[in-house]
Amino acid sequence: MTGMRSSLLKLAALGLLLLLNTPSYAGLREDGAACDARDPHPELAIPACTRLIAANPRGRDLAITYYNRALAWHNRGDLEKAKADYDQSIAINPSFAPSYGQRAKVYLQNQDYDRALSDFDRAIQLKPAGPFSAGWFNNRAELFVATGDYERALADYGKSIELDPNSWYAYVNRALVYDFSGKDRLAALHCQDAIKLAPRAAGPYYCRAVVEISAGDLDNAARDVDRAIGIQDGQAEFYSLRGLTLAGKGQLDQAMRDYDHATQLNAQGALNYARRGLADEKKGDIDAARADFRHALDVIGLDQLDRTQGQRVARDGLQRLDKVATTEKSVGTDHAAAKPAPAVTAAVPVPPIGTGSKAATTERRVALVVGNSKYRSVPVLPNPGQDAAAIADTLLAVGFQDVRLVTDATRDSLVEALKSFANAADGADWAVIYYAGHGMEMAGENYLVPVDAKLATDRDVSYEAVALTQVMGATEGARKLHLVILDACRDNPFANQIKRTVASRSIGRGLAQVEPDSGTLVVYAAKHGQVALDGDGGHSPFVTALIKRMQTPQIEIRKLFDLVRDDVMAATDRRQQPFSYGSVPGAEDFYFVGASQNAAK
Repeated sequence: MTGMRSSLLKLAALGLLLLLNTPSYAGLREDGAACDARDPHPELAIPACTRLIAANPRGRDLAITYYNRALAWHNRGDLEKAKADYDQSIAINPSFAPSYGQRAKVYLQNQDYDRALSDFDRAIQLKPAGPFSAGWFNNRAELFVATGDYERALADYGKSIELDPNSWYAYVNRALVYDFSGKDRLAALHCQDAIKLAPRAAGPYYCRAVVEISAGDLDNAARDVDRAIGIQDGQAEFYSLRGLTLAGKGQLDQAMRDYDHATQLNAQGALNYARRGLADEKKGDIDAARADFRHALDVIGLDQLDRTQGQRVARDGLQRLDKVATTEKSVGTDHAAAKPAPAVTAAVPVPPIGTGSKAATTERRVALVVGNSKYRSVPVLPNPGQDAAAIADTLLAVGFQDVRLVTDATRDSLVEALKSFANAADGADWAVIYYAGHGMEMAGENYLVPVDAKLATDRDVSYEAVALTQVMGATEGARKLHLVILDACRDNPFANQIKRTVASRSIGRGLAQVEPDSGTLVVYAAKHGQVALDGDGGHSPFVTALIKRMQTPQIEIRKLFDLVRDDVMAATDRRQQPFSYGSVPGAEDFYFVGASQNAAK
């Protein structure tokens, strides 16, 4: 009996010892919360995940535990340990897609592009849809940027947006690649989409500032980057971009302060070093310029596009400086007794800072482009959406600094767009509005018809449609040219369904003629009483002719619309005749392309 009691006591002591050396349930629960945190803090998550790996409690997925610890290592910047834990996670569960997606990011940061691509492809193959996949497409696009495959990058950003339409950062990333590739309009539209999705985030305003700088619009770019800094201070790329706007205005000392601050915030900005090198070069400090260009080639870069752009600018800068040095050395050899002339340096000019590749007009030109296709109460129109996009593209291509594209506008959104545009037009030189969609006339008044209009009775027209006088009024703040182009003379399907409450009230199938104030030109795609045709191609005959003529240099605007009329009449066997009402100021000639050359003659 005594021996049995002694054995029981020993077993109890052993059980107590095992209990003391086993993590408590409460402790495991706390470790689980720290290890599984959505935004893991490395100092908390790493030891918590390590204890869970050692304990390996029943019911816990060890592959996820290794993955979470890898994320924490990754956040701490320890890529080697992060990769080791992603490897372990994949070894335990070869079908766990997130580990492939994150390991691909490690490879991408280490510029191991082949392995990165393989892992991104595997992650997407295992989990082709969902928010994780949207992120992987976004990251794989960064890889394509790094390798110079911009078309595949744009496609992957598009897929990321498709999978997660609310991911404003994908719109921003795609916009920046569009801008880098010279596709200005698409870049501008994506920045605007990002602002609509996240009006309180800084990134979308930074995005728009980048596009504005490419268009040469430094004033608006400065305002947007200041707004971005006000929302989220401490971002190196914001200060670098503001430095670029200052440098573009010739304020090199202020620009240098922003470039220096950007370097203090993050010394890995390749593009910031390259920009500072350009400013050094402008100031004549060639040694500093060389040092900054070399820094740009050595640093990691804030992201793939930053590295790509920064290194390109730096290489061009070093080649330019080497060419100048060679030229100066040659001059010094030929004229040993003389000092090199300053003009020699000008043989290889420094590229302009803060302007895009396209020369922008010195005038400020703004435009609102509206395309209404998807009507809710009548059949969909095939062309207005794509016609409007093409017109917006063309206006940007010929130097308009601010082009706002609105598609499938409801009454509220159309009124808001007109109100915003009226503010933009104040003080501009040109204000242009293009509208494609349904229009109608009632009792001598013309209206544009939004997509949500029902127009059950004639009384509804003034409440559900937008008067042409209101549209013309949105351009009146411009100093020189007010132009409204209406591709809205289509056969009006609402006319057959509107119930007349006043028997004598006339309702037209198209638009009535208009008499705008002096200085305003209103152009109809088809003369009053006629119907505009959609045509058989990708665009209506009117838009096809308009795009062609707007891009032709040295056509004065009065003659331009005469030529558009002739083109459309020829294309439609004289069934459609565009018509212009009103006039432009007679003291000046107006050109979509070539006004500055004409003024110089």
